[in-house]
Amino acid sequence: MKEYKPSFLFRNAHVNTCFPTFFRKVEIEYRRQRVLLRKDDFLDFDWVEKGNSKIIVLCHGLEGSSQSHYIKAFSRYFSERSWDVLALNYRSCSKEPNPSPFFYVAGKGDEIATALKLTSEYQEVVLIGFSLGANKVLDYLGKEEKIPKNVKMGVAVSPPCDLKESSLLFSKGWNRIYEQYFLKQLKRKVIEKEKKYPNILKEIGISIEKVQKATSLVEFDHLVTSQLAGCSDAYDYYEKNSSLFHLRKIHHPTLILTALDDPMMSEHCYPREEVKNNVWLHLETPQYGGHISYASFEKEYWLEKFVFETVNQFQNRK
Repeated sequence: MKEYKPSFLFRNAHVNTCFPTFFRKVEIEYRRQRVLLRKDDFLDFDWVEKGNSKIIVLCHGLEGSSQSHYIKAFSRYFSERSWDVLALNYRSCSKEPNPSPFFYVAGKGDEIATALKLTSEYQEVVLIGFSLGANKVLDYLGKEEKIPKNVKMGVAVSPPCDLKESSLLFSKGWNRIYEQYFLKQLKRKVIEKEKKYPNILKEIGISIEKVQKATSLVEFDHLVTSQLAGCSDAYDYYEKNSSLFHLRKIHHPTLILTALDDPMMSEHCYPREEVKNNVWLHLETPQYGGHISYASFEKEYWLEKFVFETVNQFQNRK
């Protein structure tokens, strides 16, 4: 692996993690497609199409979207190198509240399967996920029994493979800053949905008042996420949606990339034993990189370059 060698500034994991969110500007032009799943449910997908025979499907992280800096960076980098792009937006992540009471889950869900129906005409599909989206990719590859034949490879960047341990880590030390950032967005979306579609959540037993008082992501998952996912509580939800327990069943070449200094990853999120026991999995753990960052003052980051080169190496070995 070409080593990521950051400047002194980016050897601080929190600086590295936060820098691109505030300072990285990437421009990309998408074509939006809305897929109606039911009369009260939809998913929005964003395309970059140049008539190529191969495509990457990008899955964003918690409270991200196709507009997240890392999604746009990968869209630009790959589209400039003979790949088409399909970027997902989970429910409530495309700037419009979904009329369904549901949001999205950290596990397999239905977004990837829907995206793969849209990409059925491509010769090669590579799934690339980031953070929560990386867990979704791994969970899909481990659980799904009928994966389309044109899916050739998976890439998971900073996957919280053990959702329970990762969620608990959010409430410790400096990570409380990230937790409150995400919690504020999640609460706002619940309130917006209830305002636009009165009683849609109250009717299924979710207390908006309790949600507003939640002080941690685990508490939010107790009150909202687990209930919408049909789970008894947050811990039941974490167990059912953690990709860690399904990595052994993956039968596609899959890269897992997580920096050792990632502030949001517990030790359980580095699946060393699972990788040893599954020849399809490959784990890379750079010393630095923060959380889905690998920041730089250059236009292009180490992250998209490394993933692109890894995907190319796989193609050349076929």
